[in-house]
Amino acid sequence: MNQIQIDCFVAAALNGSISTAAKSLFLSTQVVSQHIQKLEAELKHPLFIRAKSGVRLTEFGQDFFNLASDWAVLYRDAIRHIEEAYNQMASSLNIGLSEYIDHMGEISGPILAFTESHDNINIMGNHYKSSDLLRGIEAKELDIAIIPDSQIVSGGDFEVAPFAKEDLHLFISGEVKNKKKLVIGSKELDELCASRPQLNTSYGVWTDKEWEEVSNRMSSSQNWKPQKIYELPNFRSVTESLRFFSATAVCDVRFGYHVDDSIFRTPLTTESWLCCVWHKQNENRLIKEFSDHMIQYYAE
Repeated sequence: MNQIQIDCFVAAALNGSISTAAKSLFLSTQVVSQHIQKLEAELKHPLFIRAKSGVRLTEFGQDFFNLASDWAVLYRDAIRHIEEAYNQMASSLNIGLSEYIDHMGEISGPILAFTESHDNINIMGNHYKSSDLLRGIEAKELDIAIIPDSQIVSGGDFEVAPFAKEDLHLFISGEVKNKKKLVIGSKELDELCASRPQLNTSYGVWTDKEWEEVSNRMSSSQNWKPQKIYELPNFRSVTESLRFFSATAVCDVRFGYHVDDSIFRTPLTTESWLCCVWHKQNENRLIKEFSDHMIQYYAE
């Protein structure tokens, strides 16, 4: 016995006709008749007296109809209570942002749009180191993380949904000569990068090895190491500071702060994706909704 069999039986009883019941259920008459016959076989009693003019309930059929009607009310109430409980579970969404992503940059656009369309839901967002992001996901302290795919540790029980390719550029401030020669892999670019300090963020002073890892992620053909590190609060401060003294910085131009054209920038080759990441067992319905929203936003 299943719900579709009961639906077919109740519709036939209310309409006094199997063909009319079939139309109300958007099914064929044959399919409705088969469902009713299977139900009768399982109950081992006829439910209808059939005639050319239609069908009418047997005494057993009337008793079963009363039970089926009561069951329908209980079923609807149960579904409503489950949906209410589920909606209450998803009353908040805790988003973690990678330290490489500036929440004041373009990334704020789709997050703000999602927030405005869910004004009854508490949506929180904070910056974390990548290792803390993944720990927070595993501990269910965070519902979702926005993170470059190069920072995702393999082996975790994660769902990963890429939504946008990074658009990484090398920013160079100060007087720049022979701009046409500043291309990836050129001697002029290597010398220029070596002559300028790198800009750092306040997430901790990066060692030469850490800068090397970041550089490798930015461009497979370069391995820039800083002569001196200036520590700043975030990537917006990094690129803003390029206005005031000669330095180099690597930043995603869409997700970081846009500087004016007086600062020279050159695109870097990278296949890194920005992703939405969450734990596979997290049942917050807003997670998939948010992830689909991000994919759609950057697909347009």
